[in-house]
Amino acid sequence: MTTLTDAQRATLRVLCDTVVPSIQRDHDPHGLWARSASDLGVPEMAEQGLLGMPAETRDGLLGLLDGLSVAGFDQQSQGARELTLKNTGLAHGVPAQAAVAGLISLVLYLAYGAPDPTTGQNPAWAALGYPGPLSPAPAVAKPISPTIPESDTLALEADVAVVGSGCGGGVIAGML
Repeated sequence: MTTLTDAQRATLRVLCDTVVPSIQRDHDPHGLWARSASDLGVPEMAEQGLLGMPAETRDGLLGLLDGLSVAGFDQQSQGARELTLKNTGLAHGVPAQAAVAGLISLVLYLAYGAPDPTTGQNPAWAALGYPGPLSPAPAVAKPISPTIPESDTLALEADVAVVGSGCGGGVIAGML
C-alpha cells in the first residue's frame, strides 16, 4: 500500500494551509476566517483522498508534492507560496496546471463542503448561510436495479436510451 512520506505529508499540510489560511478579522462571528485547513483536519482528509485515487493520478500529485518540497515550499511566506502554486502551473504546462488545480479544489471541498463525521455539519456552513442536510438520507431500498448481462450476447430493445444521469440526463429521464 502506498503512503505519503514525511516530506510529502508536511508539504501537503503547508499547501492546505496556503489555500485555506487562518486570517484574523475583527468581525468573524462564526470563526470562518480564523480556521485554517489544519484546524479543520483537511490535510488528513486530503491524504486519505490522495491514497484512494487511481495510481497514475495519485503518483502525479505526489510528484507535485515532492517538487514543492524540494523547492522549499514549506519555508516560504504565504504570498510566496501562493505565487509558487500559480507559477508551477504556468511554468510546467497543462499536467502541472491540472495537478495544482486538482489539489486546490480538493482542499476547498474538504474545508468548506465536507461534513464533520461526528456532527454531520461543516463548521463553515453557518457562516455561509447553508443549513446543511435537513436529515440523513432514508435507509430504504433503491427502486432501480441494474441489469447485469450474463454473457456478451444480451440484446435490449428500447424506445429511448438516456446515457448519463448528470443535470441533463437526469432531467430528460425524469421528463420521459
